[in-house]
Amino acid sequence: MRLSQRLKFWLVGRLGSLIVRLLIATLRVKVIGSKLPERIDGRAFVLCFWHSQLLAFSYLYRNMDIHVLVSSHRDGEYIVRVTQYLGYGAVRGSSTRGGVRLLGEALDALRRGIDIAVTPDGPRGPRQQFKPGAVFLARESGCPIVLGACVPEKAWRLKSWDRFIIPKPFSRAVLVVSEPIIVPPGLEDQAMEAKRAELEAALNELCEKAQREARTQGERRREDRKTE
Repeated sequence: MRLSQRLKFWLVGRLGSLIVRLLIATLRVKVIGSKLPERIDGRAFVLCFWHSQLLAFSYLYRNMDIHVLVSSHRDGEYIVRVTQYLGYGAVRGSSTRGGVRLLGEALDALRRGIDIAVTPDGPRGPRQQFKPGAVFLARESGCPIVLGACVPEKAWRLKSWDRFIIPKPFSRAVLVVSEPIIVPPGLEDQAMEAKRAELEAALNELCEKAQREARTQGERRREDRKTE
């Protein structure tokens, strides 16, 4: 790797992580439940959230020894550099051939007790459609899936495939996390598809719950100001 390329990766990592810290640190987040539930028999989690909410999650779950799945493609290096300054590890692997190597590396990490973060509709969509990778990891490792949704009351949405969310500074947000979801070992293809669809619906429902709570909080504050 050329010196100029290394310098570029370093600058992106430093500046990117700084922007995340400065922006998301101003959020006032209401956590419904807990950030992560209690572990079951010491097993790691497969934490799943939609790609559009990556910015908030990257800050809220910093320095928790969570590893993110990143392609070995050069573009993935930018993600690695930003997240490492936020206290994340990385699971690297080729995204070709169905991501076989990447899934293998992730399985090894889970079996060693390392929590894995997955955006099941990433990296290119379709938006809010749960791909089977996380279900496969949970089935093969015996580690439960935990679904998460973080919805800010006020935010900008990019015109990207995922409608990427950038919370507005000093706004409020709601974080909702599910209980651990077990994927039974030996699940056949048809049952795997049913579980995938079930998780997709559950994660979308979790987002709607967080959105309703964020909206309710905003309406309640506006009513309180009117009566003051």
